[in-house]
Amino acid sequence: MMEDTLKKILTELEMIRKIKMIELAERGYSQSKLGGALGVSQATISRMMAVKKPSNAKGKKEPDSDE
Repeated sequence: MMEDTLKKILTELEMIRKIKMIELAERGYSQSKLGGALGVSQATISRMMAVKKPSNAKGKKEPDSDE
């Protein structure tokens, strides 16, 4: 039971770290500064950013679902 709780906590912490990475990247932080702030290397940030690219990477606006 405690092991499941620890796994959930670690998963949530990883999500928080990724969210923070996105927030800082949107503010213009370099990958090196992001790595320093999050305690990982620039290479790790680069890999994480490559995985997080949206499927609509060409910058086209997503259609509104309300229309």
